[in-house]
Amino acid sequence: MKMTAGRRALDKIYKRRDRYDIPEWQRGEVWDEARKKALIDSVLRGWKLPKFYFVKLNDEDFEVVDGQQRLTAIYEFFANTLALSDESTATFGGPFYKDLKSKVSDAFDDFEIEYDEIEDASEEELKEFFQRLQQGLPLTSSEKLNSVHSKLRDFCQELVKHEFFSESISVPNTRLAHFDIVAKVTAIEVEGVDAGLRFDDIKRVFVSQKSFSSSSAVAKRLKSALDFLSKAFPQQNARLKNRTIVQSLITFACRIVETKPKYDLASEFQLFVANFLDGLSGQVELGQSATDYDYIRFQRSINANVKTGARTRHEVLLRKAFLFDTKIAEAFSPAAVAASGVNQRVKELAEDVSTKIGRTNTAYAHIHGEDLFKATNKTAQALTRLGRPINSLSSYVSFIDDLYFLFRESVGQRLADRMPVSFVDVNLLRTDLQHDVDHGEQRKVAKKQKKIGETFKKYAGVDSPQLLDPERFVLVQANLLSSIDLDLVNLPIGP
Repeated sequence: MKMTAGRRALDKIYKRRDRYDIPEWQRGEVWDEARKKALIDSVLRGWKLPKFYFVKLNDEDFEVVDGQQRLTAIYEFFANTLALSDESTATFGGPFYKDLKSKVSDAFDDFEIEYDEIEDASEEELKEFFQRLQQGLPLTSSEKLNSVHSKLRDFCQELVKHEFFSESISVPNTRLAHFDIVAKVTAIEVEGVDAGLRFDDIKRVFVSQKSFSSSSAVAKRLKSALDFLSKAFPQQNARLKNRTIVQSLITFACRIVETKPKYDLASEFQLFVANFLDGLSGQVELGQSATDYDYIRFQRSINANVKTGARTRHEVLLRKAFLFDTKIAEAFSPAAVAASGVNQRVKELAEDVSTKIGRTNTAYAHIHGEDLFKATNKTAQALTRLGRPINSLSSYVSFIDDLYFLFRESVGQRLADRMPVSFVDVNLLRTDLQHDVDHGEQRKVAKKQKKIGETFKKYAGVDSPQLLDPERFVLVQANLLSSIDLDLVNLPIGP
């Protein structure tokens, strides 16, 4: 076993957080808010943190074996979802990372953690090392589940032997990692996407399925999904290196084979996964400058291990796939759009956007003496309608009008040349609906039409609202609200 000491700045860790896998068995007790805030306060004061321990999986990826809760708190502060305590806020000048003065945030970015990087370690050496480090290495959830007497457990053991695990993925099978993936996927197929994925939850499923049949509908669906994935990824794929992502892709594949599509979608699925994981990696790398809220939510669900994580990841994958390839979208019935949770997500986003508008107005008024978003009868009515799912061209037109009143007309020139991309997009989409874009010099008209088409395609997957199936307008609504919601987080309100 080789151990190499190192130091790394927090901003570099955050921008590459998708390369630090926090396995389920390492998460243990979740820190409360007070403990997270105390950690961030310590970093801001420049106080030294205990050493982190990472197992090197390959040249770029690591498994976090000690320090997962500290990293989670750091990620949340960078993402502006963890606020400082009142005392720390008074000391450092703001509650969130985005509120800190440049000198303070730069010091936070540059703060270096100390770590030991472990490589070339056998299973026995790792266990011995952590027994000494932690006075006894506990069994992982997978190792404990593997001892449960159940035919479902036996079925999971058989699935682990599938060629998808041996030939397609790059997840090391350390401490029954592949069994861990299969156990979670199986629990979701038995209980639904809201199934709990902690040890006690999955053990309960194993016990309740003592007489599980390998010829049941669930078993056949899982086998078909793995066959489908093996066809999509006939060789080892370096991108399939995170066990949570692999679990999410298997769950998604179960939904695809369940539809019994008329096309063989293996090639389309492979291209979608490559596009999705590239997009995810790119957004993670952007850190504070990320522009796609769905990717950010997807990655947060991996890092934070919240109970709703499996549903969040599944819904994001469905929405992205529907927009990426029409063949994949057509394989699903209109009911599948609702199953993607998009209606509930629209409601959540609308509420979040409304809350952020209020907070932004308060912060902006403290600096400028006036609201950024001017309240009018139009904006008040628009806010009440934002969360109503749209399902037709006419309701799309009304939705764009509401967005225009809120994020263009009510703002006026107060953002000047700092107008967020989503606000500009709303203005373009309304121009397409409300104005004669064919009027004027032909070259300029063609350029404007192309720009509008590209803007709509970014949110809808097709070039024009006239080409969109009615049941898919709600996906456009969710995508637009997601972009606006993220832009509101990073909205420039200073002088």
